[in-house]
Amino acid sequence: MAKSAAATLLQMWEQAGHCDPPSRALRLLAWALPDEDGNVLADLDLGERDWHLLRLRRRIFGPRVSGQGRCPHCGSAIEVEFDARDVQGDAPLPPAPLYTDARGRQFRLPRCRDLIEAARSQDVESAELELFHRCAVDSEHAGGADFDDIDRGLATLAAERQLQLGLACETCAGEWTLAFDSGAFLWEEIEARAMALLDDVHRLALAYGWSERTILSMSEARRAAYLERLH
Repeated sequence: MAKSAAATLLQMWEQAGHCDPPSRALRLLAWALPDEDGNVLADLDLGERDWHLLRLRRRIFGPRVSGQGRCPHCGSAIEVEFDARDVQGDAPLPPAPLYTDARGRQFRLPRCRDLIEAARSQDVESAELELFHRCAVDSEHAGGADFDDIDRGLATLAAERQLQLGLACETCAGEWTLAFDSGAFLWEEIEARAMALLDDVHRLALAYGWSERTILSMSEARRAAYLERLH
């Protein structure tokens, strides 16, 4: 991480850590697009949101993405690794198409603000109903619609806008497709890195009496060199 990037990352962690997942993703999106109006960001669909969050991830941690998972066929642990530049185009996703049901009623994909509002519902059923009505282009004519049919149609549209990883298990040769959640993955990395930075600050402050600002302003290499001398 570049000089001062450590302080920026801790600020991101501090501001987004108390949020529910949809609100947290929107907070991170504001870091990804600092010059964009908040209402514009809230109206991005999840495919657009995740595209920008993967770009933010590349900016903070670089293009190489590494993680772990389990084979759904045999349960073996697997390593997942890819270069984000190989799976992400240079241009943001175009606006999402609408889904039209058998009676000609149209529904759009959920947007960031839709998930935030639905997350305030008392239960899962209420949240699903809230999303259903929010995604109806003409909510006055959404009554009597086949919820399951619309859910499947919107899920198909959403999958086309997600980053899909083709994986294979070396143990059983099973193959499957994994939808990569760039926002959730980015937050896990930010949280892990923030905890490591706080540990570094704690150790260096105890040893040398330096302030947090002084420690975080150091380059990563210089900070690591001082930490090495504490062993």
